[in-house]
Amino acid sequence: MRGTFRFNDDYVYRMPVHFGGHPFYPVRTRYGDMTCLAVSYETEAEALLPFIPEVFELTEPLVKVQYANSRDVEWMAGGEYRLVQVSVPVRYLGREEEIPGDYVLVIWENKACPILGGREEDGMPKLFADIPCERHVGGRWHSAASYESHQFLSLTFEEERPLSEGEMAQWNQGGRINYFGWRHLPNVGRGGAALSHGVLYPQEMRARQVLAGRGEVRWLRLTEEQHPLQWFIIDALAALPVKSYRPAVLMRGEARLNVGDSRVLS
Repeated sequence: MRGTFRFNDDYVYRMPVHFGGHPFYPVRTRYGDMTCLAVSYETEAEALLPFIPEVFELTEPLVKVQYANSRDVEWMAGGEYRLVQVSVPVRYLGREEEIPGDYVLVIWENKACPILGGREEDGMPKLFADIPCERHVGGRWHSAASYESHQFLSLTFEEERPLSEGEMAQWNQGGRINYFGWRHLPNVGRGGAALSHGVLYPQEMRARQVLAGRGEVRWLRLTEEQHPLQWFIIDALAALPVKSYRPAVLMRGEARLNVGDSRVLS
């Protein structure tokens, strides 16, 4: 007997698809309690350009590394997860539009659910890593990322001062950020792509508190034996020269992922 499962063209499906899908609706999901450490450093433009698709223009040779502890996540029924994201400032140069934002090189997350949705549906370059909660001794904060007990990243932040009320108001005026990714699904059984295109994935952040300070990022290179599927990514990021650090921040607040506004770039 033949199977009876059929696709509904108006539905959204996630693998395994045969258990059913749901009607599409423009999701705008809230992250009610966010703690973020953001550290950035200047590097050489020539070292970054090989990682950026031709439809994007690098606007500044800057590497942005952000740790986020996401709690009270609406789409996870109030659950939580953590991530480390690496991005660079770019401008999308389309046939009919130009959009400033950040091109995301890689995102590590510590749970499967946000990885699966963010990769196939939204085109974000998500991978798995063990990421502990942020910790601090006095005003010195730190977190890290590892794979099967092999640490490959450490992130530190040292508080200097809180932003003033006026600075906070200005900060929250620029809370929206256009993130870009590249959605790529390989062919089955041969080279090439079944699907490959740039995507826009807008997000918003509203801060309740921002602490300014100094930060540092340390990449620890792993061997192919230690991390067979990601060692070359870590190696490439570790090879980027660190010319100077920009001021770092620790933010507490809430975020909104405007999934319903994400789209394929024309």
